[in-house]
Amino acid sequence: MTRAFGGLALGAVLALLARPAAAQYGGGMGSPGGMQPPPPMGQEPKEEGPAEEAPEEEGRPADLEPLAGYAEQNKRKMQIFEVNGYLRLRADYMHNFFLGQGYTTQTWFDANGNAQAGRPPFPTPLDCARPAAGAGYQHMPGVAPAADAGVNCGAKNIGGANLRLRLEPTLNVTDQVRVHTQVDVLDNTILGNTPDSLAGMSGYNRPPGGGTTGGMAGSPDSLSGPAPAPYLFNTQDPPEIGQNGFTSSIRAKRAWAEIDSEFGSIRFGRMPWHWGRGIFYNDGGCPDCDVGTSVDRVMGLTQIYGHQIALAWDLGPQGITTQQLTLGRDEPSGYPYDLSQNDDVLQLMASIARIDGPVALRERIDRSDVVFNYGLQVVYRNQGNQQLAPVAQPGAPTTYGVQPPLPEQVPQSTPLGALTVTPDLWGKLYYKALTVEVEAVGTFGRVEHPGPLAVDQQRLTLMQIGWVAAAELRLYHDSFFVGIETGGATGDQAEPLGQYLNYRWSFTQQPSGDHAINNFHFSPDYHIDEILFRHILGTVTNAIYVKPQAAYWFDLGQTRQVGLTGGVIYSMAAVPVSTPGNSLAYGIEMNVGATYRNTGEGFYGGATWGVLWPLGALERPLGLWMTGDALDATSAQILRIFMGVRF
Repeated sequence: MTRAFGGLALGAVLALLARPAAAQYGGGMGSPGGMQPPPPMGQEPKEEGPAEEAPEEEGRPADLEPLAGYAEQNKRKMQIFEVNGYLRLRADYMHNFFLGQGYTTQTWFDANGNAQAGRPPFPTPLDCARPAAGAGYQHMPGVAPAADAGVNCGAKNIGGANLRLRLEPTLNVTDQVRVHTQVDVLDNTILGNTPDSLAGMSGYNRPPGGGTTGGMAGSPDSLSGPAPAPYLFNTQDPPEIGQNGFTSSIRAKRAWAEIDSEFGSIRFGRMPWHWGRGIFYNDGGCPDCDVGTSVDRVMGLTQIYGHQIALAWDLGPQGITTQQLTLGRDEPSGYPYDLSQNDDVLQLMASIARIDGPVALRERIDRSDVVFNYGLQVVYRNQGNQQLAPVAQPGAPTTYGVQPPLPEQVPQSTPLGALTVTPDLWGKLYYKALTVEVEAVGTFGRVEHPGPLAVDQQRLTLMQIGWVAAAELRLYHDSFFVGIETGGATGDQAEPLGQYLNYRWSFTQQPSGDHAINNFHFSPDYHIDEILFRHILGTVTNAIYVKPQAAYWFDLGQTRQVGLTGGVIYSMAAVPVSTPGNSLAYGIEMNVGATYRNTGEGFYGGATWGVLWPLGALERPLGLWMTGDALDATSAQILRIFMGVRF
């Protein structure tokens, strides 16, 4: 209850910010320098002149008296309902993303204590040999290479196409009140992934098949009647949780309101979070983004001496609620309850920024002024206790999957004592055709009772830093762009032994004697390349990179252009000892592409090709790796074709 009343008090403070906020705050603190909406319509200044003489109204009939204002009179006279978004299609052909390296004898143990074989850098195609699940792996001397999961597999290619329709409706209640939502339809759905042959998942909502006959489940009850085999499919069904996958056709991701008043601006709901260049807090708004940072927040904004000021109270993870228990399953539409206050994550945000509007910025650049925009954001986060127990009923799952537990089956939370402070400093300089942008962010704090984060359960400190600096020069009437970017993220000596290199598919536990977590992770929606950081490592972490790049856009008409782009990325490890090869250099990657865009019609399309030449940090040298595990890393390639419509 203390935090709840504290949140209400903070909301009252936000509502009393001293200076009025202008209508230009329509999008909140978006990408610095981003487009802001125009002033409200119907507020043009009246022409100066002498006052007109009031007409005589003597003897005016009573039935001509003006009527009282009607209830909807103050609502906006512009479009009340707006829809923005995009439809995109991406097809990827990936070659040798596992770098020619198979499984290893480096056994590791999962969260359930089961031994697992050492994994390759990236999942191998299912055509390759694989060790038995839940067991360690040993090389098989004398066996044909095709049957040995530890060798360079002959099948090297995977690929597919995926689709997303993003809808971002806005309800303009009045000039000062707006309600925004974000809904994804067929969110990153792989095309061809939901045929009617998948109508039901064996062991989940359909009885298990038992034995197999000819590679098919032996029980007739485990087969789909419309299409008992994928080859006999008739149609593509919509994705449904538990029916043919683990995501639904429609995913409502965000909903928030914006209110401008004489006291300031208020935002509340689940909203996007973007700051600076987007290396850490990234709203995922680009047409090629996948994740995006969303936050449950109550925020107040105002403007003082040309600076945007923002204060926010964020609701982080709330621990166990009735929606995760049998209580929520039995009454899914009832009022939900957070069953503990001690396991809640409290987060507070404060920021100040100077951002020129697009019109003023263009005018100052045309006058050859030096323009400098900047901002500082500070985020405070803490959590007292944590809930370690998985939300699942003890015992074997039923025929219809794992069942939610009863309230009395959930153990009490355990102490955590975590506290962090994250400052994020951003700046952007404009001078004629030159733009220079920098951002630096760090997370500093401690965890008193780390639990599964550390082997020896000793106090952990956090000191994680990420940074980026980029310069761009626009030439030939903004047709030719040349630039260079460099950035980095701190690393840690602990490494996920035997696991995939992608940080989202692995878990690293601090070993005995290691009492610091220093590895910083960029947002996965901050794209540097097409192979190493985006797919194999998952993002920029434990790395320093340099990327020169160039682009040229050919005008085909007023709104139609064709662009050619190219870049080379050299990347190296910040902490070499936590790489597979205990070496400095990750590799060199080259990306080239061609894009067509028609801004008038909203259509775009193109293709990108990339190749990664891995170096010592991705090798498995003999001496560090046992005989049979030691393998050189071979090059990886990608071909991407994309198209979409923005509206």
